[in-house]
Amino acid sequence: MSNGIRVTAIETGKARMKTAQQAGRDGRGAFGRKVDIFRDRKWVDPLPILSFLIEHPEGRFLVDTGDTWRNSVPGYLPWWNPFFTTQVEIKVAPLEEIGPRLHAMGLDPARDIEAVLLTHFHHDHTGGLDHFPHCRVIAPRESYEVSCGFKGKMMGCLPQRWPTWLRPELVDMNGPAAGPFAASHAITRDGRIFFVPTPGHSIGHAAVVVRGEDVTYFLAGDATYTQDNLRHDRVDGVTYNPALSLKTLRAIKEFAAKEPTVILPAHDPDGPRRLREREIYRN
Repeated sequence: MSNGIRVTAIETGKARMKTAQQAGRDGRGAFGRKVDIFRDRKWVDPLPILSFLIEHPEGRFLVDTGDTWRNSVPGYLPWWNPFFTTQVEIKVAPLEEIGPRLHAMGLDPARDIEAVLLTHFHHDHTGGLDHFPHCRVIAPRESYEVSCGFKGKMMGCLPQRWPTWLRPELVDMNGPAAGPFAASHAITRDGRIFFVPTPGHSIGHAAVVVRGEDVTYFLAGDATYTQDNLRHDRVDGVTYNPALSLKTLRAIKEFAAKEPTVILPAHDPDGPRRLREREIYRN
């Protein structure tokens, strides 16, 4: 624990995707990368679906909620979207959902979490929202607004499956610059937890930065799938704007070059080890 701050990775099942989704081909535009995913016959090994618990003097904060076992129930995913039904495979056992995971840690998700922080609204980050009916849910405004309608359903969101009570606190990136990021939004009064804009994977995507006493944790969401992809400027196949995604990757690396930083994407198999060992990112 650093200055009363602790970050814990919590695995909530597995996601399996095509190699062309994890990293697209250089020179391919957004549409071409989607075509490549459908053409690709190679799958990567199952990747973890990670949430992150932040223990802070002002309370406990959870970054993303993972997915739900209901993802495997026929009819849960929209039949008309072939990306949902054929290009990604989600496997979550009931006890792997974020609620049971927190209970196993001695926490009541409905009462013991100060706020849920969403990096974006793709279904494998919002599928566990049902476990937090009495908690604040804080999210980037731009991400929420683009995720609500038909466009959101086309982009990997399931607004029709969100809890009926969901009324997230929507925030704008209107705070001070944080290194190469032109703006931010503070979550805690002491400013040690804050959002920074990391668009590219999805519109309005944001990462969560946690500043400890001697190390900073960069909870990257899906800005990159793995640290190795980040290191080698590999933009994913889901991006709506490859150039913008690349700019985001380079901003993350520039940020990490200026202060000791542990990079923690939401689907990186090596992330929990780096977190335990507090392994600093180096180019």
